[in-house]
Amino acid sequence: MRIEKTRSGQSAGSVKRSGASGDRAAFSSALEPAAPAVSTQSAAGLVGVSSVAAVMALQGAEDPLEKRKRVARRGRQMLESLDQLKLDLLDGRDTEATLTRMKTLIESAREQSDDPSLESLIDQIELRVEVEIAKRKSVHGN
Repeated sequence: MRIEKTRSGQSAGSVKRSGASGDRAAFSSALEPAAPAVSTQSAAGLVGVSSVAAVMALQGAEDPLEKRKRVARRGRQMLESLDQLKLDLLDGRDTEATLTRMKTLIESAREQSDDPSLESLIDQIELRVEVEIAKRKSVHGN
């Protein structure tokens, strides 16, 4: 198989040959960064920073449904501790571990769910837990 030398689309007569210094100048200018490329690079840097900031903002944004689930989970945990306290008292077991759990739940940070009915329910559960803790303190003299 023989490979022939190919030519560009222009005819040989129409190609202008520049001198050695012209080729060097053209080559040197091709190596230098163009002015628009510099501004594009600086803009690309800003885009990277703003996209990172956008991701950080999205991570910080709370999903209302997730927040509501966490508030409801905390309410269920408090109700479970009240049930456990009731069972401990009925069976004559030591209530210290259950009371400690109840205190921990009450002292944990409470989130707001933006649901007035859920907030009212959590208020009532917390009040009942606090009453039970206070009753046990008065009984045990703590």
